[in-house]
Amino acid sequence: MAHQSRDTRKLLELLSSLQKFPYDDPVWYLLKNVRGCLENNPNQVRRIAETLYLMTAEETVVRLEAAPKLNTQIGPMFGAWVQKTFALLSPKPFQTSKKGIFVLDASEESSKEFVQNVLGQSLKKRPDFIAKVDSQYVIGEAKWIGQPGGNQGKQVVEVLAFCKNQRGNVKRIGIVDGFPWSLYNRHGNLINDKVTVMIQETEYDVFGALLLRDYLEHIKKQTVG
Repeated sequence: MAHQSRDTRKLLELLSSLQKFPYDDPVWYLLKNVRGCLENNPNQVRRIAETLYLMTAEETVVRLEAAPKLNTQIGPMFGAWVQKTFALLSPKPFQTSKKGIFVLDASEESSKEFVQNVLGQSLKKRPDFIAKVDSQYVIGEAKWIGQPGGNQGKQVVEVLAFCKNQRGNVKRIGIVDGFPWSLYNRHGNLINDKVTVMIQETEYDVFGALLLRDYLEHIKKQTVG
């Protein structure tokens, strides 16, 4: 009835009481469980409601019976955001640049070779983020952690292991968004989860994507100083 009458508030309230959700959504767990998330993210609520209303009420019920899948990585969305946010340079000008903040613009294979051969980093795959601040190289792994447990915890361990293995004068950072930064659940209780503790108390440079530019600007100021 809530679905058919387009009563979004009632529909999400009902869905919040269930363990499953009609489709895979990367932020639903946060909206459902973290205090203030549902109220403070109207655009996300609107987006989810629009997706739900593309289904019939009957289809929504059927989908609730399906096992959920987890969205564990930022992936292409992060890459697209980086390209819109930072100045890009191809490998040669990127390597010779001495002043400014730039991101490497190259293919998967070329980027991997640059990191291995030029930066001397022993990595099996291309990092999600390759930047240069004046003469300082910065590489990073980016992850979206939608909820605790299972493969999500493994993703956090991977990021921290990446940061721990610092080599040469190249800074390694973790760019993590989602559940690990949550403090209180919807009942007002402190979230005492292994994933959140690991991220929030890490000694390495790990932060959300929206703080990435501030972090690079801070490096630039230190370089100038």
